[in-house]
Amino acid sequence: MTTEACYWLFCFVPVGPNQGTKIFGFSEFLAAVALLVVVYTIADVRYKFRIAVTLGSLCSLYVTTFFLIGIIGLQTLLTEVWIDEGWWVPKIIGLTRSIWQGIFGMLFLGTIITWMYYAFIRPPVFGRRNALRFARELYRYILRGNDDELKVIANELARSAKPLIKYCRHLPPRFPDEKAAPKQATKRKAGVEDYAHDILLLIANRKFCRQIVGASPVTAQAFFEEMTSANKFDIPMGQFARNISSEAVAQKGSFLYDEAEGYSSGLLGYLKPVSQAVYGNYLLVESLASNVASPLDIEFEEQWAWDAKQWEAYCRATLMTLKDCLDKGRGSQNSYALNRAMHSIESAYRDIYKLNDAPDGYGSDVYDRLRVATGFVRDAIGLIDKQPKPPKPLRRIREDTYPKNIYDHLALLIFKMCFAASTVKSPPDTCWTIHHNIVWSMIFAGSSGDGAAWKIVQFKVRRLLYDEIARLTKFPNYKGSRILGFCLNVLGMKTGSNKENYGKEAYALAKAVHSWTRKHYLSMRQENADVAESVLIGSVSFDEAGGRLVKTYFKGLNRESPKDYLELEPPVPPDVTGTADTAMN
Repeated sequence: MTTEACYWLFCFVPVGPNQGTKIFGFSEFLAAVALLVVVYTIADVRYKFRIAVTLGSLCSLYVTTFFLIGIIGLQTLLTEVWIDEGWWVPKIIGLTRSIWQGIFGMLFLGTIITWMYYAFIRPPVFGRRNALRFARELYRYILRGNDDELKVIANELARSAKPLIKYCRHLPPRFPDEKAAPKQATKRKAGVEDYAHDILLLIANRKFCRQIVGASPVTAQAFFEEMTSANKFDIPMGQFARNISSEAVAQKGSFLYDEAEGYSSGLLGYLKPVSQAVYGNYLLVESLASNVASPLDIEFEEQWAWDAKQWEAYCRATLMTLKDCLDKGRGSQNSYALNRAMHSIESAYRDIYKLNDAPDGYGSDVYDRLRVATGFVRDAIGLIDKQPKPPKPLRRIREDTYPKNIYDHLALLIFKMCFAASTVKSPPDTCWTIHHNIVWSMIFAGSSGDGAAWKIVQFKVRRLLYDEIARLTKFPNYKGSRILGFCLNVLGMKTGSNKENYGKEAYALAKAVHSWTRKHYLSMRQENADVAESVLIGSVSFDEAGGRLVKTYFKGLNRESPKDYLELEPPVPPDVTGTADTAMN
């Protein structure tokens, strides 16, 4: 029997069916593949995503594994058939059946180890070699919109925050140089910078942001901290920042509430890691506000649905940005983000008029939202007073046309609170609670403090209130009349010869308001009775017979309700009317 046949340099020998020990045959291969399929089927989305975005410029690990397993299975099957049939094989010294099957077993084992390495040991992150694959896989999951899957993907994305921020290309300037020659558009292959740019826009998906806030706030923290670390703010993160903030306020179990204060939240309440990352860098917030949107820029439709607790969370976030702004010495600069935030806070008390004619507004959500807004103003001015070098106030150049800084915006916010509060005209108790206890006491009562910032804001508020009242001299209007009614209700009818009744902060305003009312109210009543009637707010009434205004106080244990009177001067004929009152000192 022939035991060897040679053809030129190649020799072949027959292989018997029992030669060598069976190590990795076709049956073992099928069992291993079946087990692998079962494991993959029940595997978490996290590991499927990691495997799908593994590094590689040619093909994914899925494709590589498919072909490799196919080759191993085919070769294992052929080996078994070849050996069982006794067909000749090339004569290679030391290559036995055991070694041959061992090679296939090692290839299969290497495939499993590679999967385990990328799934558990060193999960892949976004990079040049997998940019397209990473973007496609993330797009697929976000487009599908499964909440359970998005929670896992949101957590996985945190590890890719650094390379995504690093590779993302800068946004074009908002105001490009018109003199510069326009760049010719050229077709080019998309690079890693383009994929990073698109991914940052992709993760701004509102549903995805909802899962980040609810299940993985560390992802938001990672992105904002990386932007701060790299000092890279001109990237498309505005939509993401806005939607993260919107969801953080909307979800009452989010980091904005968990990190409220140390007394209730423990260490996280003191450190505020996520909140500080999102809102604690003024330069980041302001840069985002200058481009698209900042974390403080939330749609008005959403703000109108907030309750007092949610507004309180938003105000805390705004105060974080304001504090960093002051700490960096930028309080004198105009801020898009903070200005828009304070404008948004006006929506907190937009429906305060609903308390008009309400028997008891205390404890209602409308009442609490106004209280939150006044608390924001108090805390904001307190932050300014704590600064070793507070911003300097800006002097007006002329009426309605002068630069504004933080003092002016806070004073304007207080003025608008007074105007909104004036819509509550009755009953007297509710009116007094809103006007005096909530709004007025925040401005001029003892809780205000004696700091320089408070004095500046108080002066500007007095100026705004009196200027609005003084406009009634030239043009009777309901805005001015309501402001006048608000002031008369909280200031009463007697100025006195000292400042004991009002305090030094409000005494000048009380004196000026009483003086103007005494001279002009009857003239206004003669000219436009409806406007004059709108001045009568709360317990303020008009005595037609006596030609005077009356302020009626709570009766208490008195036999009759105490009253104060403001005697009014008769109207001056139109041809004799002098100029308007001099400005209030």
